[in-house]
Amino acid sequence: MKRRGLLFVGILLLCFIGVYLQPIISYKASPQPIQPTIHKEPPSTTLNTQKITTEGLAVWIGEPITKFEQFVGSATSVTDSGFEFKYHTYQTSEMGYLEVATTSQKINSIKVLRSGEMDITPFYFEMDLQDVTKFTTISPNITFDYRGDTYSLELMEDDMNYRPLIAFDNGTYAILFFDHRQTSRGLYSLMYLDVETLLKLSPYLVTEGSDIHYVAQKNADWEQINRENMVKSLNTMQRLRKNFGFQRYQTDFGLQNKSEKLLTHFLENPEEILSTERLQSLQRVARYEEHQTWILSNKEAKNLLEKESDDITMHFEMPVYDPIFTIMSWYNNPYLVTHLYFEKLESIGIAFSKENVLVLFQEVKNTTESSD
Repeated sequence: MKRRGLLFVGILLLCFIGVYLQPIISYKASPQPIQPTIHKEPPSTTLNTQKITTEGLAVWIGEPITKFEQFVGSATSVTDSGFEFKYHTYQTSEMGYLEVATTSQKINSIKVLRSGEMDITPFYFEMDLQDVTKFTTISPNITFDYRGDTYSLELMEDDMNYRPLIAFDNGTYAILFFDHRQTSRGLYSLMYLDVETLLKLSPYLVTEGSDIHYVAQKNADWEQINRENMVKSLNTMQRLRKNFGFQRYQTDFGLQNKSEKLLTHFLENPEEILSTERLQSLQRVARYEEHQTWILSNKEAKNLLEKESDDITMHFEMPVYDPIFTIMSWYNNPYLVTHLYFEKLESIGIAFSKENVLVLFQEVKNTTESSD
């Protein structure tokens, strides 16, 4: 028994020695020296987006409007924005829309809505995100220099899915607007724009760089501008409703008048609707101390609509510098599509006051036909 015990202990010691020495023997026998571990930093999330060749309507950004009109003809209307740039609207099909913004007769942006005759290469209407990724990457981070400053933009998940930003090699950009519902398909509108317009509209989160913004012109005819913004916004929303296969909104003078009164009341008496904290937030945005979109919450909207019918809902937003761009963004906002894609017939009222907009929706009951 004693020998057997000693033998067991001896074998156990040999096993321990073998296990201990094996890594050392293996290390000395290795034909390649083992390199020290290098700790690498993760890839930068501010890597600039891929730029694609400038083509299609992107070539016109920065060009004189007179040169552009040699190809598309004269504008059907030229109107003032009230923010030191003008809108030029052109004749298209009933379902389409083409609007160009200019400053000092130079093109800043071009908005296209299902206008098939326009060259939007390499894009095409009804393409999906997978089609876009065949020729470029969709980056969540955009970095560029502008007037001596470095700017970085960050796209959220909804931005990348519904309105990604594409960069061209001439320094301009395109915002693509997608509809991902199963009942419709892909790209339905897009906006080409220069860097200054991109920064002033601020559709994405700015993570680096100083704010620049539009300033309302004091000598502008705001009564006329507000009326023109209302008309073209309503017409654009009617086009989108039809494009998406819904009944067109019914226009109602009473609801339109109500939207104007509610907007005036809110702007003159915001303290009746807002908490102190929210009122201060609104005032900071109005004074350009914060560069963000300010929207009435559901609770605040209900307070404003307290004396109205229960079937009326609303949306208030500011600042709105480019109404058509804002509307195209609404159709890419998961929190707004409930109403914008509402299948039943509704009346609508839209009111503008400079950079403020208020929209009312009211379901039309006991009606068998839609009204245009």
